[in-house]
Parts: sequence; C-alpha cells; structure tokens
Amino acid sequence: MVDDGETIDETETPMADLPDHEERAIRDYVDSQSPADDRAELVQKVGSHRVLGHVHEVYDVHCTSTRWWVMTNPTNLYLQSDFPQAEQALIFHIGLGAFMAERSRAELDEDAEEHVSSSWRRFRQALEAMDEASESEDFQAVGIKCRDALIALGKSHMDAPWLGEVPGAPKAADFKGWASIYAERLTDGRMRNYLKALADKTWDLTVWLQHYSNATPVDADIVLEATAHLIGTFGKVIRRREAGEPERCPRCESYQLAEDIQHDAEQRGFFASTVCGACGWRSDVDFTPWAEHFEGSDIEGYLSSPGLGISDRLHPEGDDSAG
Repeated sequence: MVDDGETIDETETPMADLPDHEERAIRDYVDSQSPADDRAELVQKVGSHRVLGHVHEVYDVHCTSTRWWVMTNPTNLYLQSDFPQAEQALIFHIGLGAFMAERSRAELDEDAEEHVSSSWRRFRQALEAMDEASESEDFQAVGIKCRDALIALGKSHMDAPWLGEVPGAPKAADFKGWASIYAERLTDGRMRNYLKALADKTWDLTVWLQHYSNATPVDADIVLEATAHLIGTFGKVIRRREAGEPERCPRCESYQLAEDIQHDAEQRGFFASTVCGACGWRSDVDFTPWAEHFEGSDIEGYLSSPGLGISDRLHPEGDDSAG
C-alpha cells in the first residue's frame, strides 16, 4: 500500500516544471525502451512517494502512439492501457521490486562487491546450502559457511595500502581481530563503534548457529541476513575510503548532482555539464568531440542505439557519405 493512499489517475494535474536534465533522462529512458517510430513527446511528473524508506518518482509520458507511467527506484515503465491509474502501476512496481529483491539476495552492489568478492563468493555458497536445507544439521551448516565467509573477509585486506603498519597482527583466521583493525582504519566516531559491534555480534551469531543442534530455518535466515549486511557494509566503507567522499553542490551543498549530456550531431560531439537537482546550479559546459571520446570504439554503433536518435540525423536515408 502506498504511503498516503492517494490515487493518481491519468488526468491529475502535473507537478511543477521538470528541470531539463531530469526531463531529458526520463525521455531518453523511454525512447531507449520503445520502437524507433514511437518517440517520447511529453514528460510530466505527477507524483513522488516514499514507501518503506524508498522514494519512487512517478512520470506520465506521452509517446507518438502510446502512453506510459514511468516509476523510479528502480526505473521501469508500464503501459497506461494496462494500468489506467498511476497508483495501480506503483503498487505493481513496488511488488515487482520486492520480488526481484528476493531473487537478487545473492547479488551485491557491483562497486561494493569489488572489494569483498572472495567473501561474497563464500556467502553465495551459504545461500545455496540454505536452498537445500531441511534438517537442523543443514541449518547448522549454513552457519559454518557464513563463518567461512567472514574469515575470508578478514583475510582479503590484510595487505591493503590503507591498512598501514599492523604491530602484533592477529592470526589469519581471527576475523574479530582483523575486523576491529579495519574499523579503526576505515571509520571513526560512532560509525567505528557500530562497525566493531556489528562484526563482533555477527561473528558470534554464525558460531552460535554452527553449534546449535535445534537450529531452525528462521535461525539460519537471520544469520544469512546478518552476514550479508556485514559484508556489504565493509564493502561500502572500503569503497568510500578508496573513492573519496561524494561531490556536493558548491552553491547549496546538496549531493543531488547529475551529469547532463547533450549530443550535437552537427558538431559531431557532445556538451557535458554537472547540474544540481536541488538548486539548479550548473557547472561550466565542456564540449567533447565523439572521435576523441570514443577513440578506438564503435562510434556509429553507439550513436545508432535506441534513445539517442543521432545516427539518422548524421546519415539520412539515401546518404552514402557515412564517415
């Protein structure tokens, strides 16, 4: 159920005018999902809903021959002939997202998984063991595999550049010892205390499940969730350490910065700038020739991809002067 129960039908008054970059992003998305002869002609934002902590933006998009609801987080589109009211599409969108989230429990954000790949591979093995488990000893085995995943996490960054000198280093299998050191190097203040406590409690939970002869499916599932959360958290803080803090708007200090790219077929290049979704600030515009940006790549293949619509403008039908 949506947060405020409000029904949004296709006749609802649109919200305030969209920023150009937001309108362009939705238009390009719809064009990328539509046939070449059914282009987006009008994009209107008609709602924004926060459901279980996730914000879903709702857009009404008129195309040449069809009309869509577009929902975000994740972005998807739904024919209005199938869902006459936006609220119907939103409910389906949220349900579909929950279903996909369950299926993707074995997946981790790509940027975070890069830093915990060995540990996450072992965690997937724990998920596979859970899928086949039926008796207490099977659920205990899930605890063993979760414990192994944590040990792998502790081992995976023992030589990381950000770790520095470690006097009296713990043994390789001492997850608690390494997790405490990682927390010291990667975080501070309350976040450091939280990460240390999270590592201690999660390790204790996996060991408890391993030895608990009356283990149930619920016990194993809770340990899986705790293990996944801990591995994912470490992946995020390690990535943050290596990537640095996110940029903020120089005018209002908002994090809502987005890249706005506008292709120019005549000049065979694109203009790029950074725009703030909160206050509208825009950086200086830079022009980059396609030949420079796509050096060594398939420029024409990219330009002819759905949603860009540039290739036809470069080489109209009957024009053999390509290149």
